[in-house]
Amino acid sequence: MRTNWNFTEVWNQSLLEHEEWTYEPRDYLWASELGKSPIDLYMRLHGTDPSNPPNPRSLRKFEAGNVFEWIIGLILKRSGILVDGQKRTKWRPRPDLLEVSGKCDFIAGGKPDFAKAMKEMEELDMPHVFVKATEKIKEFFDREYPEGLGEKPLEIKSVSSFMYESIDRLKKGSRIHRLQCFHYVKSLGYTEGSLIYICRDDMRMLEIPIYNNKEMNDEYEAFIEEVTLAYKAGTPPPLEKPIIFDEDFCKFSANFNVGYSGYLTLLYGLKNQGEFDDMYRPKVAKWNRVLGRLKRGDTITKKNLEVIIEIEESGFNVAEISKKFSSIPDPEEEDVTS
Repeated sequence: MRTNWNFTEVWNQSLLEHEEWTYEPRDYLWASELGKSPIDLYMRLHGTDPSNPPNPRSLRKFEAGNVFEWIIGLILKRSGILVDGQKRTKWRPRPDLLEVSGKCDFIAGGKPDFAKAMKEMEELDMPHVFVKATEKIKEFFDREYPEGLGEKPLEIKSVSSFMYESIDRLKKGSRIHRLQCFHYVKSLGYTEGSLIYICRDDMRMLEIPIYNNKEMNDEYEAFIEEVTLAYKAGTPPPLEKPIIFDEDFCKFSANFNVGYSGYLTLLYGLKNQGEFDDMYRPKVAKWNRVLGRLKRGDTITKKNLEVIIEIEESGFNVAEISKKFSSIPDPEEEDVTS
């Protein structure tokens, strides 16, 4: 009989066990796919099996997100302001566009019952940090919303500290996240919702409002239209560029939609994300260093000029990019470990 045991072995293995995804042709989009690579979505809609399915690290990050979502749901429920969870919603923005389907993380609002929340959290032996957070939330809501809270959809996202800092600086959620949240706001008939970001490294939380306005609606419809047109025409959209220019932060970035593509090998001929990172992240760092020199007005060396030519030959207009420098901080190198 085996007596020695290893808890971490069981834990790590359990996080890798998941229901196998099936890829069948379909004529609708998932809300979580909005904002992602059109070429990837074209392949998914046609039922193409991925050449690069989620790896163990991606599966663990997915489960970590579920844990944070569960914690938030528990606090909302114990506080008496959870109206609904995982509410299914479908919406077709126009008759000629693909339908979008999804499940909203939470709908919250109403009059909090913090006395009940505190008692049940104590009974559940919740960590002190969550009990303390609930106490502070109670103080804030009692002071600012004595009549209760308006209902709104909440979309929960756990992110690395690097991504958290970027979102905090810009006060704007990523395109993928804000389109997903907007889908729930729009399809459920709310005037606004919230993207809730939790930093996995230090538990900080950030809330980004998502409004049911023309700007968001135009962005939402434009993306669905792009994918719909390609799907109906039977013509694959163009491949994504491996390096993109981030207009918000005025810097170059390795394209997330390529590096994390489920079709990285099939479409781009790269073995895995590691090979993509090795190929493009050093180039991104080099381009951003020269971008920083241009912004500061530093002397441009011969090697800097070679990099500028490389940037131009890759399809970017350095002169146009330079016009965006005012009030934009120096580009930062990406944290490749996050």
